[in-house]
Amino acid sequence: MNVVISISLLLVWAGDGLAQSREYIDVRAPITKKYVIATPKLQGPGGSGPELGAALAVQADQDLRLSGHFTVLDPGTYDSSPIGPSPSTGQLHNLSALGCNLVIAGGWRQEGGQLVLDLKLIDPGSGQMLVGKRYRGGANDGQRMMTQFVNEVVLFLTGERGVPQGRLAFISGGTDVRELYVMDIGGTPKQLTRYRTLTLTPSWSPDGQEVFFCSYRGGFPALYAVNPGSGSIRKLSTHGTLNVTPAGGPRGLLAATLNKSGDQEIYLLDRQGNIKQRLTQSPGIDISPTFSPDGAQVAFVSNRGGNPQIYIVSTGGGQPRRLTFGGTYNVSPAWSPRGDLIAYASRTGGGFQIFVISPQGGGARQITREGSNESPTWSPDGSFIACSSTRGGTSAIYLVNVKTGTATRLTTMPGAQTQPAWAPGGK
Repeated sequence: MNVVISISLLLVWAGDGLAQSREYIDVRAPITKKYVIATPKLQGPGGSGPELGAALAVQADQDLRLSGHFTVLDPGTYDSSPIGPSPSTGQLHNLSALGCNLVIAGGWRQEGGQLVLDLKLIDPGSGQMLVGKRYRGGANDGQRMMTQFVNEVVLFLTGERGVPQGRLAFISGGTDVRELYVMDIGGTPKQLTRYRTLTLTPSWSPDGQEVFFCSYRGGFPALYAVNPGSGSIRKLSTHGTLNVTPAGGPRGLLAATLNKSGDQEIYLLDRQGNIKQRLTQSPGIDISPTFSPDGAQVAFVSNRGGNPQIYIVSTGGGQPRRLTFGGTYNVSPAWSPRGDLIAYASRTGGGFQIFVISPQGGGARQITREGSNESPTWSPDGSFIACSSTRGGTSAIYLVNVKTGTATRLTTMPGAQTQPAWAPGGK
């Protein structure tokens, strides 16, 4: 990839327009006003290939909306002709007159067997190019390259990349048969298990090389690990008759719920499934562990106080501390990669909704409101949560912007998709 131009100009809102500043937008603050941006079709050589130019514009539209920082101008409100890397003054004036603050313009061509994209972010009011990049890739890499450019646009405006990327593991199936799948964000799902039984609760290893999961393939729930690339599967743990909810952690550890002592407690295991330490001791059920980013603490669900609530315990041992007090049924904790929030599902009305709370407690904030939403998992940058949601009918995997609550559906497969797990670090 060759950078056409790089500049240090940063943009913030100033009245109704854009102004130069040395400050980034605060991406952690609620979004109160959005950039209005146009994504016209990209121009092909000699006007050829309009389908590709249109597909790239659609990809830009989707990525910009997902970031939560933009209102994308309806293409039906302006000239549908492609706008190339050097738009005319008239084209820019027309977009500016529609209230457009920014436009992504560019062109594509084939060169030496590669697809080349020249992309620019332009202020239509001044005609100034704010970001410009050239990408080279395979014939089918156009949409991926456009997503990379949109990430550069969001980085330029906010100081952080804002289009979620990476891989998700998740479960898909019906009541009696559920299998493990993995997919790139926006990609095609790949089936990893074919056990024709219940497969549940995937979790990634910190290096992204394995997915831990629970399966009933042997008659009772045991823990397994699969390499998503090779499909190789190995058994991890068969302690007692119940081995569930594995969670990958740092220093080669994973946490899981076992009934080795006759009660359902959380243990620390090594990557071979050997028990290293027992973390909890209570007459109730302790389940669904999630590590803090530094590995010093584990959040989990326990009904030791009656109804299921979220607790936190040190990985060095000690007395767990109750975290959630609002709501009577709180489950599925997920610690954010920044360490500042824990997401969880709380029973609200006739279903569940996703909330986030500080690990210190207090200040719980509801993220989802439509349908029933469960099993949150964080994007590597902490800007998005993936979860299962029934907002479209049958349960599917959705991406939810943590600040805006905007949701985008990811899976459209038959059956129900549940229990997503995001690979760490975008791996």
